[in-house]
Amino acid sequence: MTLIDDEIDEVSRLCENVIPNSKLVACQNTLVRVEVQQSCMRRLTICIRFPENYPKTKLLLEFKSKTLSSTFLDKFINLCETRLNDAVEKPQVMWILKFISDYLLANPLCIILDELQQIKQLLSTFGELKVKQRACTIELIVRAEQYYYQAKFKVPNDYPNERVAWDDCECNLPLALVLFINGQAKEIARQCVEPPLAAINTNASFKPKRSLQICLAFVVTTVRNILQEKCPICGHRCLPENPSDNITRNTDDLFLVRMFCGHIYHQGCLKRFMSEPPFPRGGKTCPAQANPRHDAMTLRSDEQCLPMQSASNLRLASDAVCGQRVTHDKWGLNNVKAAETKWAHRQAKIRELEEDEGQGQVTIAKAKNRDSFVIRRRLETMPGRGNDAALATVAKARTNEQQSLPALGLRWVKNALGKWSER
Repeated sequence: MTLIDDEIDEVSRLCENVIPNSKLVACQNTLVRVEVQQSCMRRLTICIRFPENYPKTKLLLEFKSKTLSSTFLDKFINLCETRLNDAVEKPQVMWILKFISDYLLANPLCIILDELQQIKQLLSTFGELKVKQRACTIELIVRAEQYYYQAKFKVPNDYPNERVAWDDCECNLPLALVLFINGQAKEIARQCVEPPLAAINTNASFKPKRSLQICLAFVVTTVRNILQEKCPICGHRCLPENPSDNITRNTDDLFLVRMFCGHIYHQGCLKRFMSEPPFPRGGKTCPAQANPRHDAMTLRSDEQCLPMQSASNLRLASDAVCGQRVTHDKWGLNNVKAAETKWAHRQAKIRELEEDEGQGQVTIAKAKNRDSFVIRRRLETMPGRGNDAALATVAKARTNEQQSLPALGLRWVKNALGKWSER
């Protein structure tokens, strides 16, 4: 028997017993075919052929998989061929099969290699991505100016049938925005693995999609873009440059409020916008520009996270507005009748105060004219030089519009009249 015959016999006896979760499909002098399935995604078909000068030359390997990416397969086969250099002049079949099985067990995140590359490309110089194979976790760190977001994502064993999960995060963004980022990302992940309650096409079967790349892409783009958000009412930037200047009091006018449409308002600006006319019958709509929202993500057939609008559509819609109804779970902001009634009561109160103020000014003017006339008549009937000075004081006091009555001149004249009468 030749060395090849000995190896064929060894593989047929030991393969399925030594290599866990393996199945020997073919074992001949021309081809050895083994299927390894360690999970729903870690499925690999290994095809081995013997070269002419075997074992002085390396085995010829070929990998096939419907679940693992072609990028990973190319890198993995190059790694195996490099390792085979250490097994030249020795039996190589069982040796390489053990290496392949051990590598897949030790690197469970090999199934998401293409997704990790896309996330790293998106991060660029704005953050880090730390992968821990044994723990099946990915630590994401996103930096934008002085703000940061850090979280540890767990990839389940049954991925992608189960969504990625994370419990908490470290972030110096306002709490309302942190809740939005985490909540929206978890909702995106849920939609990847759970069928919709009301399916449009009832005949089509639901197929789970990969949730890691779309979730992390949403977090990265949102943290980077949300710093440029401007209040649609005042036009000023919502977030301060220094995170320590963020408003945390929910009663402050600069406190940030995120609407259901995704745009962010200053609380004071939003209240003023909602409490002033016009009051359309269907409720007020968001006046923000309808640029592509960072929370508007969808999945293509190739499972890449992309904005819902194309570049050509963006140019056409650059001047359009959001147009979605302004709603929020904290207040009944879009109750048109209540808002219009409050505004009418407030305007009536303002008019009442203005009328009262106008009547008071008329009364003061009449009193001013009456007192000045009485004093002038009395001065005109008095002899002496003090009359000219007193008349000049009264005239000066009358021209002083900042005093409700010519108090200073009036008091001086009255004192002068009292002293004159005593004489």
